[in-house]
Amino acid sequence: MFWIILAGYLLILIGALIFTVTRSWIYALTAFSLQTLGVGLLALQIAPVPVAAAKCIVGWLAVTILAITISHEKKDFLRDTEGLIAPLFRMALWILVFSSLVVLFPGLGGFFQNPPTGILLPTGFLLGIGLINLGISEHPLRVSLSLLSLLQGFELSYLWVEQSLLVLALLAVMDLSILVVLSILHSYNIPVENSGINL
Repeated sequence: MFWIILAGYLLILIGALIFTVTRSWIYALTAFSLQTLGVGLLALQIAPVPVAAAKCIVGWLAVTILAITISHEKKDFLRDTEGLIAPLFRMALWILVFSSLVVLFPGLGGFFQNPPTGILLPTGFLLGIGLINLGISEHPLRVSLSLLSLLQGFELSYLWVEQSLLVLALLAVMDLSILVVLSILHSYNIPVENSGINL
């Protein structure tokens, strides 16, 4: 179990770092997939295997929906025209969130009624990095991924309180509904943007 928890930690940290720093869609989607796998691995210590697997499947479905939507924009998935300053700034934000949680971690266990080992830190990290990415993201589909990261942190924390399959299914439906609605709205907006009409 120790190696599973360690792998989950590393996948979440690496996935969140790549997603926060890069603006290339292929890297961002790959990073979110790794982060989702990390959430599923950590969920194994507090939930049955089907529940943890469902968390992974929902996240990967979200990545698939986003990839299909982005492919309609006819953009280069690998293109990243940013300079050096913006990625370094976002990396600094990632370090700030991680270091703040490491410093606060010893006192958080009692505040949250002693959650299982290996859950509190990644939960707080996903919530923090999700909020950071919501604040610095401009593209609506990147905002939706940031919101899903935030919700992954909430759902992971919710698992140690309540493991109702009905509630977890409702959360999964909510995740995909948010993503589908944003993808549809963005798809309808693409012809308007390309036509040069400003609304």
